[in-house]
Amino acid sequence: MPLQIDLHTHTTCSDGADSPTELVGEALAAGIDVLGLSDHDTLAGWAEAAEAVAGTGMAVIPAIELSCQVLEPGSGVPPRSVHLLGYLPDPQHAGLKEQTAKIRSHRDHRLQLMVEKLRVDFDITWEEVSAHIPQGATAGRPHIAHILIEKGYFPDTSAAFAGPLRADGPYHVPHYAPRLAEGIRILSEAGAVPILAHPYTGGRSGAIDHQLDAAEILGGYRALAEQGLAGLEIHHRENTQEGKEVLGLVAKELNFIVTGSSDFHGSKKPNVLGENTTTEEEFHRILAAATGSEPLR
Repeated sequence: MPLQIDLHTHTTCSDGADSPTELVGEALAAGIDVLGLSDHDTLAGWAEAAEAVAGTGMAVIPAIELSCQVLEPGSGVPPRSVHLLGYLPDPQHAGLKEQTAKIRSHRDHRLQLMVEKLRVDFDITWEEVSAHIPQGATAGRPHIAHILIEKGYFPDTSAAFAGPLRADGPYHVPHYAPRLAEGIRILSEAGAVPILAHPYTGGRSGAIDHQLDAAEILGGYRALAEQGLAGLEIHHRENTQEGKEVLGLVAKELNFIVTGSSDFHGSKKPNVLGENTTTEEEFHRILAAATGSEPLR
């Protein structure tokens, strides 16, 4: 029976609903053999996950989902936000530590500014939001969404993100993130394997403008491969069917690693552990390429 490998999940160290210990327990109950712990812009959950997984027979792959941005020079349009998964980085790498600290610092300030904007139309305060952010966690829009849901404005996180928390909405405030090329470089130097998260969705912005023709799309991904990008998260609920087909052709042409993941956030999103998985062959390509750290067993 093939291993069940889910390489993209979140905990309370960023915007998930479960602690690392609780996540490991849920993954075991779901029959997951290999679990990727990939919180936004932090490695804070690794130590607790290591304790929780010890002796269980399951492996946790320490990872990170790094916030990045793509800016088209001279276009006049705002930067596109993209997420970059980095598998098995060195947690002591100075460049990675510096970047994640800077991102988290800007996230905190940005969230306060968003709450100030929202207060004009919603009964919400920064004190309420900050009280919901666990100590040391990466602050993000889901923490605002929690309060809006709690007060009955929206039924779930997806609805809040489609409403006032959308990236192009009047309440949005951008936060610092390195350019994608810089993010790829930092993760690569930290010994991680950089893979684009959910690259071709119907709603989120992507690293490549998929309105271009096929040759230009391939050329864009080829440039990222030359910068060190190792793979694409193709099997993800937010990628469109057309997107999966295009990404599959790109991956074949450029010999990218192909992953599949749930992007599990616990009760905060409908995503289910193991709903998309990575093959053992592709997983072993990640293990062979990583030099920063080892799986937690």
